[in-house]
Amino acid sequence: MTSTGAGEIVVQAWTPGSIRVRLFGSPVVPDASYVVGETGPLPPVPSPAPWGRGSRDITVAATANGARVEVEGGGDGPVRLSFFDGDGRRLLGTPPAGGITREDVVTGASGRRGQRVRIELQRHRNGYEDDVHFYGLGQGGGAVLDRLGTSRLLWNNQVGHGPGVDFAVPLLVAIAPGGSYGLFFDTTAAARLDTARGSGGQTLRYEADGPSLDLYFLAGPRPADVLEAYAGLTGMPAMPPRWSLGYLQSTRFFEDADDILTVARTLRAKQLPCDAMIFLSTYGESRGWNAGVGHLGFHPTLWADPPALLRELQETLQLRTVTHEYPVLHPEAPQYSEAEQRGFLLDVAYPAPPPPAPGDSPVSIPPAQRYAEGQRFVDFTNPDARTWWWEQHRRLVELGVAGWWLDGGEGPSGATEMHGGDAVLLHNAFDLMRFRSFAEGEARDRPEGRAWMLCRSGAAGMQRLGAASWTGDINTTFTTLAAQIPMGLNLAMSGVPYWGTDIGGFYPSALDGELYARWFQFGAFCPLFRSHGWEWRRHLPWAHGPEVEAICRRYAELRMRLLPYFYGLAWEAHTRGQPLMRPLVYHYPDDPNVWELGSQFLLGPDLLVAPVTRAGATHWPVYLPAGAWYDFWTGQRFEGPRPITVATPLDTLPLFVRGGSIVPMGPVMQRTDERPLDDLTLLIHPGPSIATGRLYEDDGRSQQFRAGQHALTDLRASVGTQSVRVDVGTPSGRYEGQPRVRTVTARIWLPVVPRTVTVRRGGVEVPVRPWRAGAPDDADATWRFEYPSTCWVRVPEVSRDDALSIQVTIEEGSGLISE
Repeated sequence: MTSTGAGEIVVQAWTPGSIRVRLFGSPVVPDASYVVGETGPLPPVPSPAPWGRGSRDITVAATANGARVEVEGGGDGPVRLSFFDGDGRRLLGTPPAGGITREDVVTGASGRRGQRVRIELQRHRNGYEDDVHFYGLGQGGGAVLDRLGTSRLLWNNQVGHGPGVDFAVPLLVAIAPGGSYGLFFDTTAAARLDTARGSGGQTLRYEADGPSLDLYFLAGPRPADVLEAYAGLTGMPAMPPRWSLGYLQSTRFFEDADDILTVARTLRAKQLPCDAMIFLSTYGESRGWNAGVGHLGFHPTLWADPPALLRELQETLQLRTVTHEYPVLHPEAPQYSEAEQRGFLLDVAYPAPPPPAPGDSPVSIPPAQRYAEGQRFVDFTNPDARTWWWEQHRRLVELGVAGWWLDGGEGPSGATEMHGGDAVLLHNAFDLMRFRSFAEGEARDRPEGRAWMLCRSGAAGMQRLGAASWTGDINTTFTTLAAQIPMGLNLAMSGVPYWGTDIGGFYPSALDGELYARWFQFGAFCPLFRSHGWEWRRHLPWAHGPEVEAICRRYAELRMRLLPYFYGLAWEAHTRGQPLMRPLVYHYPDDPNVWELGSQFLLGPDLLVAPVTRAGATHWPVYLPAGAWYDFWTGQRFEGPRPITVATPLDTLPLFVRGGSIVPMGPVMQRTDERPLDDLTLLIHPGPSIATGRLYEDDGRSQQFRAGQHALTDLRASVGTQSVRVDVGTPSGRYEGQPRVRTVTARIWLPVVPRTVTVRRGGVEVPVRPWRAGAPDDADATWRFEYPSTCWVRVPEVSRDDALSIQVTIEEGSGLISE
């Protein structure tokens, strides 16, 4: 601990990957911190020598994962913080004097007196190896990937008619050729962060409207380590229900109950894979699922018989249902009086407009305001209100509602007093506390299930509660489509792994078949795959004619086939805090070409996605980082790093597979739980070394995976000059619904027709015959070659207790398949 004129500074190793710098005391209230769980401080360890820097007045030092924070000075003199990596390089630090201050201020939002903490951090740039770029900070603040040289107001707000909602996650991930680190500013208070760049280095200036601040230094040295350390502080992402990774169809307003069923039946009749229908609230005369904004009861005529209609949707048509709501209560809602009497309501939200003047029509009220009828916010900073609010949803739980569309949670203004404190302090955490209401309620009432929320706003820690995000009410243009990619990537780099957009955009404009098809292709590779819009019937996959419908079906089916890959990434998110969508800099930090590249992304480590975001494009530029990359559609092989241009007719999204990868795929299904994974395909593309991977499986719906009821299967592909060998291990672990036998197909990139194919199942060699069209499938393994470069080997009846080995050999001298 170091004493200063402004207060105490405490530096402690907090977790194995983080060091906490506490400036001027604990958070004002516990809810003003995002950190949860069993965290530090760690026991003190002997401080290593300061890497030969000579004798200095080091007052405090702490070390985590090799990284180190030092404090010099104190007392009546200046205080200086320095941050070092595991090799002893000084990454950044405060200037010699005046880098940490606390001052009395009058906040502009409320006019009240308070305090503001400021910290300035600087780094000097000595050369290329010191070049640092910044990522994260939540969603918003501009449609750019690299945060270096930008200013960020950390205050959640809805930005309509733009690229997306702005919500703050005060996590900054620094990536450089020499290593990565993170800075997590742990306060919910209104704040601002400036990242300035000059010829001599960078300067970070952070200020928060509160009397104290916890700054966590996340050690790295890889981006993956930074995000894992961050998740260790704020909570590992919840394991999602598997259905949430399928295609989700949002709706708005209906004519009658038959209209609802017509949409659902059309999805099934057209064999467009879909897992859930999402139902909007009623707005004035426009009828949705409930009686109106701020009501939790069904619309009396559209949903005259809710149990029967929900049975038809959920049991007959096998579609989950999700209901929409705002964090408000309407004065005419049955719960309103009790909530008001118990002090659960704030005095702000959606005030009713003034009555029309004599002779004016109510229709003159702007459509966007027709739902503003005096509703008031529920005060989610009150723990009793959170418990009570969930209790009002129990009827929906009993009827089988599977998830919650939580709209409009940006929170009250800074002048609002809440149960937990001033909104200047807790505004950014308002929706996080609403998420707690649902997550804790689900844990009580459906303890074996998995909570799932679709949220317009958010905050640090939302990932642990089962909360996913979408970009809100955005424009319907190619420019807005292009902006979604860097916004989603920065949210992923903020520790929020589940994110998506309104496919086609939200606000009505010139949505045509081309824009919808291109957006649908992009959506198929986002963690959340969901279509929605103001004119929502133009956001149905069949709305733009047979050609676009066929394109939508193609990508919805591909999404379903990639479900095992997505689900494995979900397990990696849950266990290690890793994102599903990743900027290329995440895996290729040494490549200057990707530091600012926000027009394409990686899905996990093995799939590179380059969405087409310009009207009329028949060809598209793609940058391939180092290594071998294969065109998913044609099999053509490219060697990176290099830019290429690929043909992009309307049905083609540029998609590449990393050389040296094994991508697990399943069968085409109409919903994610249609059948177990009894038909597994392994997509194998040779690279310079042995490829390894793991297949993760569980029941997709319960918490039993926490008790060990899941299966992990090791995958391996060994590549020689004349052969490829694929090994599928025996699954470790069991779970309910696990297939006892499955068919395994290896789809191997191969430049020539194989000379021999051998298969060993359970250690015993089995016959392998060439596949013939029309021949019945039986217990024999088969193989075929698909020109120009794919060998298929299909092995049926592989027991879960048996390992599998497949070896494909080519003629000597016919071509190398290793690098």
